[in-house]
Amino acid sequence: MDLVYKVNWPQRSNPMLPGHCDIIMCAWSSSNLLAFTVEKQVNGFLKQYVCVLNPNQPWDVFKTHYKGGEITCIQWDHTGTKFLTGDSHGLCCLWTMPNSLINMWTAKSKLSIDLKGEEIIAVGWLHHGIRVLFNIERLEAPYTSEKFDRMKFRPSVMQYGGKPMDGYILVTGTGLVTVRLLKSETEIIKGEANLNISTHQQIANITFTSQGKILILTSDGNIDHLIQFHEISVMYDSEDGKLNIEVESLPGLPTRSGKEDISSYTHISHVNFFPRENEDKIQVVVCLSGPSGSKFVNWLLRKDVTQLHRMFQSMTASAIPKLDELRSWQFVTQSADLPRVTSFSIPTITITTSSAKSKLGENNKFYSGCCIAVALADNTIQILHSILLNPLVVKHLPETTTTNVTSPGKRAKTTQPSCVRSVTFSAMSCALVTIDNLGSLSLYKVPPWLNSTRNSDSEQAMKQIVHLLIYCLLTGQEWWDVLLHVQPHMVDPLISQLTSGVAQQPAYLQQVLQSRLHAMKITIYHLSGSPASMDCHLILLFDAISLVFRSLLRPHQQVTTENTDPAIRLKAVSCSSLESNIDKLLLNVDTDPQTLQSMQQLIQWVADVTLYLLASAPITLFQKQTNRPGASLYRNRPWLSILREMLVIIRVWGLLKSACSPIFTLLDTKLDVLAHAYKLVTSLWQTSGDMKEPDPAAMNECSLLSCQLVIPPLEVIPPPNGILNHIRSYRGEAKFVFGEPQADMHLTSSRQQTMDYVNNSASSGKIDALRRVFLGKTPNQDLKECTRCGITTMYNSMPRTTLKVWDQRFIKSCLCGGHWRLVTSSAGFIP
Repeated sequence: MDLVYKVNWPQRSNPMLPGHCDIIMCAWSSSNLLAFTVEKQVNGFLKQYVCVLNPNQPWDVFKTHYKGGEITCIQWDHTGTKFLTGDSHGLCCLWTMPNSLINMWTAKSKLSIDLKGEEIIAVGWLHHGIRVLFNIERLEAPYTSEKFDRMKFRPSVMQYGGKPMDGYILVTGTGLVTVRLLKSETEIIKGEANLNISTHQQIANITFTSQGKILILTSDGNIDHLIQFHEISVMYDSEDGKLNIEVESLPGLPTRSGKEDISSYTHISHVNFFPRENEDKIQVVVCLSGPSGSKFVNWLLRKDVTQLHRMFQSMTASAIPKLDELRSWQFVTQSADLPRVTSFSIPTITITTSSAKSKLGENNKFYSGCCIAVALADNTIQILHSILLNPLVVKHLPETTTTNVTSPGKRAKTTQPSCVRSVTFSAMSCALVTIDNLGSLSLYKVPPWLNSTRNSDSEQAMKQIVHLLIYCLLTGQEWWDVLLHVQPHMVDPLISQLTSGVAQQPAYLQQVLQSRLHAMKITIYHLSGSPASMDCHLILLFDAISLVFRSLLRPHQQVTTENTDPAIRLKAVSCSSLESNIDKLLLNVDTDPQTLQSMQQLIQWVADVTLYLLASAPITLFQKQTNRPGASLYRNRPWLSILREMLVIIRVWGLLKSACSPIFTLLDTKLDVLAHAYKLVTSLWQTSGDMKEPDPAAMNECSLLSCQLVIPPLEVIPPPNGILNHIRSYRGEAKFVFGEPQADMHLTSSRQQTMDYVNNSASSGKIDALRRVFLGKTPNQDLKECTRCGITTMYNSMPRTTLKVWDQRFIKSCLCGGHWRLVTSSAGFIP
């Protein structure tokens, strides 16, 4: 477990501090966003702030003043795009991203709850009914259906037809359970129930069962009192619009009834369900604390059948009455005595196995999802096994030297013993974030193999990384934390194994995973600075543009079957016909000329990329210079088919409206550029499938293109300014400051490399990568940048555009599925 970076707040007279009683609420979403709380003393008053950041760009933190009570809990939803906060005054706020920007958040007042004085101690989102288990016993299985189990899991609340309803549940200290269903952005459905608890509760936790029920545990912190459990059933009646909540009590857990000696512990400090989603067996992890230290204890709620007396066992089966199932708590294991626990985190990824050795990690040394992270008062972090509760990794943190501003112009260095107040696992349990009492945020990478002797580039470690990445492809989880363990020299073998792993899946599943696979390849290629990332960009962009081009084709006659649809017929012809004359493939189609006019910049860009690939073909295929953008596309037969199809469409539209035709700077006025380009692309397409050598005559014609017209340079999309690129420039730990971005020196030096027909711009804001509009080197308007692939586009839509379907396609997320972040013109753009 190594430190990746540390982020401090700016050195000011009023430093950022942890929350009330040194308690920090922190949560990590499935889409790689981190939400946490800090406080700041201003004029003798404490101001509480809610902060949200992307761990790949930790300096770009969103911070807003929270005017309610002390925040007691934070919980993300399953999409990772909104979260809940509950405070001590009974206010539950729903936070969302206006315009889908991760550095802009607001609390929706219409969807929030004010319980007026009820202290909220737990919040949770209703389960959506999707659960994919990671079976670590079948990692060598070729199909995802064998290694990842999609078990039946009933949603917490269902509409007519079994569709899950979005909503959340919260628990207060007095035992009040409140459920809110989000029917629309302004309409909510309310429901309440009471747990009938006699004392004020301090701890609560929420989990879900496969039958669609909600389990809630509560504790008042007294070690002599029971930890109480309740089962909640929520039903929605669509006819009258009412919400019915039923509460059933489960056996309580007496913490003093186990085999362990807990005489030195005075209270219960933490209780959590493990895992976060339960099936038939309910397991909890209890942390007992005292003045001298803490201890973890594992308990399991089992179902026992009542045993008949032997005089009744001779009765026939039909005469035996139905026996009741009794539930009882069973002690499992306990940890050794530990220093006082300040925080601990359980993983979100769910592991399943039937072998005892696999559960203990003895077979394959795979520990992701099988451990809990614990922060201790002696400034150490320990990774404990979730079953044995023995320490697997112990990390000792050094003391921190801080500089305090005592008066204007004077600074005093003081050494304060730092202590971790919060620890949180990432979505795939491959990283964890800690926040100490000085407000500093640190990120550590946690390898799946933990303390085993293998390193990250060993064969077994490579397989574990591939399995985690395929799991992310299947479930939609963010894979950023997994890439922390990938070194630049591992990129090519990792891409090869990942591609072969997806190719083994059924055809229907490959089609679903292809777009996510290309987005994942972009981020992996960024680790080594490979220009192959641009190839994946081109594949995603051309797929999106081809869909829009096909939707604009209109037949003259009414379409009755698929055979008469011009878009379907053209796609089939482009994939099979050997015709190299573009004019013989023109179809009898029509379209709206005004819509075509708004597509001109995309039409021009498709033509420019085609000319670049043709002019670069001799360099790449004959001179074997494969380290350049587009090198892998010459062997990509499906992509070349799409390129042929779009050239035909552009030719048709050019005949309908000359203003839609691409513009070329000709040196030979007799050259028909589109027809000539289509013929050369067809020649490449014919030799792409079976790895044949390209036609020498076609390569000679490609070499002469630069003498016949000006070849527009290809604008390369640089990677975002993030941690995955920064760690290549740091030998030790990286240190950053909130609100002060640092330019990536490695990225700047890579832009100085020159290639034929390739333009490495000084800033990624020079070209709108989605609309293909020139913005200038220093744009004077707000931009938004993708945090995953680095695409930059205009924040506001283009005025007077008629093609809104293209702009609206990328409002919520980028082409690769990544989040947008706002880059204001006043703040300047940091490449």
